[in-house]
Amino acid sequence: MWVKTIATATVIGLCGANVALADYDHDRDRGYGWGHRGPDVAFGRVIAVEPMVRYVAVDRPRQECYDDVVRQPAPGVAGQTIAGGVIGAVIGRQFGGGSGRDLATALGAIAGSAIANERAQRNLGYTDVPVQRCQVVNDRDTQRVVDGYLVTYVYQGRQYTTRTVAPPGDRIELAVDVRPVGYQAWR
Repeated sequence: MWVKTIATATVIGLCGANVALADYDHDRDRGYGWGHRGPDVAFGRVIAVEPMVRYVAVDRPRQECYDDVVRQPAPGVAGQTIAGGVIGAVIGRQFGGGSGRDLATALGAIAGSAIANERAQRNLGYTDVPVQRCQVVNDRDTQRVVDGYLVTYVYQGRQYTTRTVAPPGDRIELAVDVRPVGYQAWR
């Protein structure tokens, strides 16, 4: 009978050792040692949340257009100038002989063009043609960027401050871990 009791105790002992080893493997990865399950979760009461703000200058390009007026000779001035040059060349060709005739033809064309152009501008004038001109300009704008939140909370009567990515609300989740002082965790 006592053999049966020893066998039962041995089986129970081996099962207990397996559970302890399983606990050890689980906690050893976290660095807590034997029998420790890691940090517990608690909550602190949030008493202040202050956004951490910085200001950034941003250039916003935009197209700016305006109307301009360009003065151009009225239609028909060019045609009349060319016709005056041809008539002046024909008249100039009537004078002189040899190379003098060529010179008289050229001078007649220049004089006829100048006279016809001046007369056409006086009679027809210039026209103002509206033209739209555009350019890119940058408007400098300042943007407010929130880099996180400075959270002040109370836990067990003491006040603490931390930085978070988002505002936590009325309470903040805390990881509470208790370890003996002066001892190293067995790894």
